[in-house]
Amino acid sequence: MGQTLEKKTLIGVLASHDSPEKNNALARLLEGLRTEKEDRLSSFHFVFTGGTYERIILGTDKAREEGIKPVDDPTKDFFIPRSTSLPSRRDGGVTVLAYSVVQRSCSILWPFLTPVTAHWLNPENLALMRLSDQWHVKRLMNSGSVTEWFRQEAETDKARNLRATPLELVLPGTQLTISPERCADGGYRISRPSALDVPKKVEDMTIALIAHDDMKARMIEFALDYETELGRFARVLATGTTGRDVGDAASSLQQGNKIYRYHSGPKGGDIEIATEVLFGGCHVVVFFIDPLHPHPHIEDIRVVFGACMIQDQVRMLTNEMQGREWMERVVKRGT
Repeated sequence: MGQTLEKKTLIGVLASHDSPEKNNALARLLEGLRTEKEDRLSSFHFVFTGGTYERIILGTDKAREEGIKPVDDPTKDFFIPRSTSLPSRRDGGVTVLAYSVVQRSCSILWPFLTPVTAHWLNPENLALMRLSDQWHVKRLMNSGSVTEWFRQEAETDKARNLRATPLELVLPGTQLTISPERCADGGYRISRPSALDVPKKVEDMTIALIAHDDMKARMIEFALDYETELGRFARVLATGTTGRDVGDAASSLQQGNKIYRYHSGPKGGDIEIATEVLFGGCHVVVFFIDPLHPHPHIEDIRVVFGACMIQDQVRMLTNEMQGREWMERVVKRGT
């Protein structure tokens, strides 16, 4: 990874991939802030989604063809060593940024999203916006807000929530640590594995259990009926309340810290499990989703679905019938 830098306040940065106007506005903003007071800007570390970084910092040929003018060379040279680039949006970068919010790493957010297209209504963007409110992240969504913040609040916020830089992802559920790579240009990049190597034995797999409120009783019955089979997995991940209820009911799963409880769904537990999926930490996901009563954080569940679609070797069991049949035919059969 290279030498770890000092602790700084992390700022998450993204712009709508389908809006040259928003990308150009962000690029000109970064140039202006650097010119106005570079030493103040250097007090922060910037976490870009991969596509935004490529468009406005590196300036890819494709972005230029779309009418996006990247930052000038002095601004590029300033930001590269002071930034961590996440995967692209298509590879789950917005989900990873949301994870950094839930984990209290990123405490300021600059989402330059356009209301003109449907991009800002994508599940991962809606989840990111909701979680920034849940975790009291300061969200600045246009040039005027960022500029006024920079002049009036940045001096105080440079000590807002200090974290070691560059950003490192720690996934406590499976005890994975994702360290950024040091790039040839001096920047830092976090990449997800392009393919998931699914273990052949159940004993080497990690399974996640997710249930909406009105489905938690069924998940408890499922865990009781298949307590022995669940106990064969290396780890059982769950969102907070589901993990507590399953552990209380199927007490043998509590032995040896078999169950790891992430946050509750409304506080970002689904996003944490989605991130485990993206980085190869989770191999089977069981969803008991309430089809009749939509939840305020339904977008987070859709992000989990999206992560499983990106990491398409993950086994998705999207209702109780599927889960029970899989336990009977696959897990029990391998006993």
